[in-house]
Amino acid sequence: METTNNKIANLKVEISENCTEKQVEIISLYWEIEEMKFVNMPKQIIEKFELSQSELSKLIASHSTLFLFIHCENCNSYEKQQAKSKTQFLELIKKTSTRSRLLFKCNHCTQQEIKKLNLEKAKKQDELIQKFENAITDKNWRNLSKFEKGILVNCLTMNFKKLTNHYGNQLGQSQFIRFIKALENIANQNLLLLERDRRTNYIVGFQKLERLSDFSEDIFVQEEVSESSVEVDSETNELKFKLVINKNQYHPDSPTHAGTFTLKERIMLEPDVEYIYGFWPRANENLYVTMTPLENLEKLPIQKRISDQPISLQKGIQDFLKNLGQNL
Repeated sequence: METTNNKIANLKVEISENCTEKQVEIISLYWEIEEMKFVNMPKQIIEKFELSQSELSKLIASHSTLFLFIHCENCNSYEKQQAKSKTQFLELIKKTSTRSRLLFKCNHCTQQEIKKLNLEKAKKQDELIQKFENAITDKNWRNLSKFEKGILVNCLTMNFKKLTNHYGNQLGQSQFIRFIKALENIANQNLLLLERDRRTNYIVGFQKLERLSDFSEDIFVQEEVSESSVEVDSETNELKFKLVINKNQYHPDSPTHAGTFTLKERIMLEPDVEYIYGFWPRANENLYVTMTPLENLEKLPIQKRISDQPISLQKGIQDFLKNLGQNL
């Protein structure tokens, strides 16, 4: 069984000693090769010897083996391979083609490549952990907005599916991009590693350092005590502050939200002035409340409820509240 292909050497068919003369003839015809091409098609053998396809396949697989040596260009050596069918043999031959994307590599080279890949993977993992550690040491959450801090805190207790459902319901489809951008910014601070689908590049999960959970209160406190950008001596007719969750609800009659607050400016709430009020859910079940004079939106006729306004004004008020909530 000669070949002019210098990447293939020493083709040899071994036939079981228990075969009859007829079976040896069938097997020999099946494996007959010239210039790396099979001489006889299975259909010809089946018709000549009145066999079924299953009978031929069973005979070849159980009573014969084609051995060959394939050249590994990676280490310039030959490695012994075997095939139990023409299909297996052709798959091996494909790997010797210069057009193949999966060139043949011997077992030694394959194992060395796997070892190298594992070392590179371990190195990248160590580098990632070090980035996480540095981000915690530097308290990179200080570089996040309140909205992003809330997402980060929730990442410590929620998986990705629960997190997306939570903010999907809170923001709605039109504003969901805010959630995605916030995750990307958190990842830019090396506080999360985002996992993406290779085909769509969509975020499908995230990784974090487990000990980041030890700093959840620190992240939360930073959000609570951040200084107001409003000057102390200034005056406003709008009231905005957070209603924090009451952690000491020991009795059914205890309030769900309670705490103290100090005004950084003078708040003027006038009598007989109609105000728009709104509540927005925030991280850790906190709420954010605002009260804004209706006249701050635009000059409108005095109305009592949004639902009583003309449809065009209802939309204007709802859009105002929606845009206001995005910037809290």
